[in-house]
Amino acid sequence: MRAFLIILFISSSLLSFAQFGNDFLFYSINKRSVNLGAEYELNSDFLSNSFVNRFYKGGYIDKTLKDDQLTRISGINKIGGILNTNLTAYIGKDSSKYRFIAGVNHRQFFNASITDDVYKFGLYGNKQFVGEEANLGNSQVNNYSYQEFKLGFLVDGPDTTKAIMGMALSYLKGQSFFRLNTNSSNVFTALDASYISLTTNAQLSLSDTASRYWHDFNGHGMSAEFFAETPYKSKLGDSKFILSVSNLGFIKWSSNTLNYTADSTFTYSGVYINDIFDLQDSTLNSISVDSISENATNLERAKSSTNLPVTFLIIHKIRFSKLFEFTTGFRHLFNANYKPYLFTEGMFYISDKFSVNTHLGFGGYGKLSGGIGLTGTIKKHLVLRMGSNSIQGFVVPKKPWVKVHTFQSPINFENETILYISDTTYNCKQFFICSGFCFC
Repeated sequence: MRAFLIILFISSSLLSFAQFGNDFLFYSINKRSVNLGAEYELNSDFLSNSFVNRFYKGGYIDKTLKDDQLTRISGINKIGGILNTNLTAYIGKDSSKYRFIAGVNHRQFFNASITDDVYKFGLYGNKQFVGEEANLGNSQVNNYSYQEFKLGFLVDGPDTTKAIMGMALSYLKGQSFFRLNTNSSNVFTALDASYISLTTNAQLSLSDTASRYWHDFNGHGMSAEFFAETPYKSKLGDSKFILSVSNLGFIKWSSNTLNYTADSTFTYSGVYINDIFDLQDSTLNSISVDSISENATNLERAKSSTNLPVTFLIIHKIRFSKLFEFTTGFRHLFNANYKPYLFTEGMFYISDKFSVNTHLGFGGYGKLSGGIGLTGTIKKHLVLRMGSNSIQGFVVPKKPWVKVHTFQSPINFENETILYISDTTYNCKQFFICSGFCFC
């Protein structure tokens, strides 16, 4: 689980430090260009920076820190992250209204939703559930990564008052896949602690564990992407609408995919040992993880499919003056345990070579977030951007905020090509499950 939540990466974005995993947004600002960059977001509606830092660095997670997270649980608790790295080119002649897009991307999606009892059982053990059931059902974890090979086109003439429209089709190479659904699962602890009982019909699917690297082929799929930008004149200033639908597709995982199912009740009442100073190998082997897995689950190697988290994005921008631009937007990810995300941004142009950006958003995998960014032109064709979409993560690290710090330097074809390098710190929390009968 730690590998799912703690990932170091470079990140970038174009629209106020948030590309939203959409390559067409690069073209909206930079036109013909070559883009090399990445972006990452990881957030939770109940997890704190303090906890994840302690967990990641290997420090002791004391009761105070656990209790801190406990005050924010709310029935169904969400965590999630998205990683997107890209190399994308927009090419075409000045005399033509057509632009062609070619790109190679690496994408990874992680999301989970857990009940309050899953958190309590994992962090505190089962002592608090003596004489009653802990509800471990209605929880799920999804994690998968793949490579994307994209070809598409745009229609964009020299007339800047006309709409820009584009579409792309992609071949997807599946790399790794993990999906856990606990369905209806609960653990009962006897009042006298003489036994525990697990009732479950959980399902677990994962790709071939012997092939998990980027060059391994564990599945194949297709996806489509659509983009439209419409500029218009208003009384408030030059404005534009941007509408995008991306990740509209699927991955079919190979026949080597492992599919575990369990639909039974299991009771554990301890292991009887005659002499602790004379343990026999047969005693230890009888409680090995492999023997439990073989006796408690059904395994089938068969194909499995994944619907991608379709991303729907709407952006509206108004340039009130040469000094200020205002943006509002809406984003939603389907099939991803994601809540609708609303955001607003303001760009203050202090001079021709320097601007300040502010960001305020609510929803997604977290709650309220706010940030600030700086943009400066160092030389004629070198622009640097850096900032955070959740600066409050520095100020109140015990709160569940996501933090994204960005450093960017763009350059394009008319002497500008885009290169983004970012350092991202984010907010999350992890839980671990006690195995066996533990009074923590």
